[in-house]
Amino acid sequence: MVNRKHIRRHKTEYIFAGIACVTAIFGHNDIQRSMNSLSADRSRISESAAAVRILQENAETAKERAAIAGQRYKDGCTIVVVSNSPRNLASLVKGQPVLDRTSRAYLPEGTVVCDANGNTAILKNNAEGIPVADSFAFTGDRQLAINLIRKIHGARVFYNTPAR
Repeated sequence: MVNRKHIRRHKTEYIFAGIACVTAIFGHNDIQRSMNSLSADRSRISESAAAVRILQENAETAKERAAIAGQRYKDGCTIVVVSNSPRNLASLVKGQPVLDRTSRAYLPEGTVVCDANGNTAILKNNAEGIPVADSFAFTGDRQLAINLIRKIHGARVFYNTPAR
């Protein structure tokens, strides 16, 4: 038990402790609101940081794929044209087969194909064993596609923007 002499000696400290307890009791809602606000801010900051990290990773991946696509164009990929109109260029679509325009047979697995939009792909067999466009890479350098089209000696190929 605390004796009276101790209380008289530390009277001021007991008063401040009492005031602090009363303030804490009445200010509990404000403190809890502040803690909730800090928690929400911390959550928003972590979500924002995660989104920025994903964007940075996507930018790095895009740069790597652009280099791959550029090399595929330089190495001479097979340009894709519309099967019923070989004078018009076609766009590559993931998971779609690419046919030889004269024999109507599927191009073999491992063939590197490209389109005039800057997309390149490698044909890989799907579950049915049909070679389809996969392993896509995109380059924003439209000049590479134009140069490849010009390499087709004597061919007159017209570029039509794909309608989607």
